This record gives sequence, structure tokens and C-alpha cells, in this order.
Amino acid sequence: LRSIEQVTRGPLSIDTAVGSGPQRGSGAGEGSASPDGLWSDTVIDADQVPDEFVELSLLRQTLEDAMAAQLSPHERDVVRLRLGLDDGVTMTVREITELCGGLLSQQDIRAAEYKAYKKLRSPYSLHHFGLLDFFEGGENTMTARSF
Repeated sequence: LRSIEQVTRGPLSIDTAVGSGPQRGSGAGEGSASPDGLWSDTVIDADQVPDEFVELSLLRQTLEDAMAAQLSPHERDVVRLRLGLDDGVTMTVREITELCGGLLSQQDIRAAEYKAYKKLRSPYSLHHFGLLDFFEGGENTMTARSF
């Protein structure tokens, strides 16, 4: 009899307190909040993306666009490896030299990195690609946001 009663209760509102539902008896407890919160607080939306993830994705795309337009393929590769843009693993200058099989010296790697950063920090790149938008205060300050 109780299982039939549970099936026939009808839909449960997502705004119902956890542990409550249609009350039997005097109706005591109706409208009171449960210490466990609402059902809506327990539902996890897998499609919901945190603001930080969205901002980081936008920064990554903006940086990719700026690198594609401003840097040579060699400079792009060095920056990608140094910052770990592809796999999240940063590499030292020595590791990049070893990865290249010794064809490039550490000085070659440093020079390419220096030129790449100089190009990306140019006023044209900062304004044209909107890189300043990812800093606190926009164009007025260069304090980087903490990600």
C-alpha cells in the first residue's frame, strides 16, 4: 500500500526542501526549510561552465590568434613548449634543446622566445587582439588577474 502511495504522490518540485514532500498528518513542517537545503541545491548541471574556465578559454583563443598572426612557426613552437599551451606541461630551455635533438642551441631558444614576447607585447598586438582585456582594469593597468 505504501509503495502505491509513493508512486501516486505526483511530481516533486525542485524547490521542495530535501527530505520533505507531501506531508501527512497535521501539515506541520510545510513551508519550512530543511537543514539539508532545497533539491535545486543538490542538482549538478554538467553543462554549466565556471566563469574562470570561460575566461581562460577566451584568453587562450585570443593568444592563439595573436600568435598565429604575429609569430613565425619557430617562435610559436618555442612559446607553446615554454608555456605548456598544448599539454599543460611547461618546458625549460634545456628540455626544448634536447627535444630538438641539439639542432638548436639554448641561446637560439632564448632568442626566439624573447622575439616572440616582444612581438606579443607590442602596442599593436595588445590593442588589435584585445590582450589588454585580460588584465585588471583593462588598458589602464598591467596587473594580471589571478587564474
